[in-house]
Amino acid sequence: MIANSQRGVALLTILLLVVSITVVAGAMLASQKIAIRRSSLLFDQNQLLQDINTGQQLALTIIRADDELNDTDSMQDIWAQPLPPYTLDRHSIGIEVRDEAGRFNINNLYHHGAVDTAALAVFQQLLTQLNVEPDIAIAILDYQDTDSEVYQDGGDESVVYNQQSSGSVDKNLANQAFVSVDQLEEVKGVNAEVLALLRPYITVVPYYLPININTASPVLLAALIDGATSKQMQAVIDLREKQAFTSVDDVWQLPILSGLNEEQRKAITPLLAVDSQAFMALITASDNATVGQARQRFATIVISKMATDDERESSNNNNGRNDNNSANNATNDDKNKTPKDIKVVTQRLWAFRPVF
Repeated sequence: MIANSQRGVALLTILLLVVSITVVAGAMLASQKIAIRRSSLLFDQNQLLQDINTGQQLALTIIRADDELNDTDSMQDIWAQPLPPYTLDRHSIGIEVRDEAGRFNINNLYHHGAVDTAALAVFQQLLTQLNVEPDIAIAILDYQDTDSEVYQDGGDESVVYNQQSSGSVDKNLANQAFVSVDQLEEVKGVNAEVLALLRPYITVVPYYLPININTASPVLLAALIDGATSKQMQAVIDLREKQAFTSVDDVWQLPILSGLNEEQRKAITPLLAVDSQAFMALITASDNATVGQARQRFATIVISKMATDDERESSNNNNGRNDNNSANNATNDDKNKTPKDIKVVTQRLWAFRPVF
């Protein structure tokens, strides 16, 4: 009897050991699966970030290639055409490019330590075109200028302009250049509805950005002239679709603009260009998963395209040459064209596709 009891205890002990080993093995297997899954997710995330960097280089290549083809930027250029996704194994990279100079840069209102009165007038006329209170332009200017007074001695900003009542405003961002269009919601008078109206026509670039007449919308072009309408500016759109303007002087010959006097033209000319000094690219990286939902990451980058110091000096020298040598100089300039300094100045990652 005792022997049978001992055998029973031994069998029970063995069973308990087997169960314990099974539980431990199952836990280890589950933990291993979790670790493998985590490693796989990390690998995919790292791969998507690498794809974002690849997309950034592809966008730079597109802008550089276009710069070698012509001296203007228009909707006929290669950067403006739809680009098919680039496929890399199980991953794909999508790129969309837009000309930021086709919009009004709100940082143009205040630059080099001073208010740009011509840019302010254009922005107020843009707000009027959109049926938005034009005094909002003053609030936006005061948000970014470096003093604490309302423009033209309108009083203490802290009294006149209480920020939006959300209480979430970062005071460190006030009295300096904007870094995002979304910051406008922190400015008095700009709510979500107003921002939605403004968003297609404005941008934020960290330096002065002339408006490209080859890509600006009829609404923005109409804002250049007091009393003009977007319908009247359709003539400009029709002409540039046939051939891009190669000089700002070309637009002064148009009937809608021919009535401007010399002083008005002189005020507007510095605001305009026929090329762009800034582009924005939206990069979409996808893992193209065949099982489950495909993972995606998004990034927006601002690409600057600025003349190098050597190119500026060369341009100044060319302007000083006499007319007898102009044809030869133009030929030499084409042969020895110096590429502009094209680089990424800002990058922002997004979990979801942003408004573009």
